[in-house]
Amino acid sequence: MSTELEIQQTQARIAEVFARREQLKHALDNGTLPARLGFSQLETVDRELSELDSRFKALWDAAHSRTPAAGNARPA
Repeated sequence: MSTELEIQQTQARIAEVFARREQLKHALDNGTLPARLGFSQLETVDRELSELDSRFKALWDAAHSRTPAAGNARPA
């Protein structure tokens, strides 16, 4: 799988997990989800979001790492 494709898939997954996080927060605010269960699920979602964010950053850095341009190299 190409890095760019993996970046796109990771971005899509981040959006899905973030939407789930917002749903959980809304359900907790409205009282439609028991607090103990909701906070447990929110913790799990936050952990997944953090892992996805770290993965995205690593992929982004790998795809956009800068190498010195040939014109900028100093002669030996």
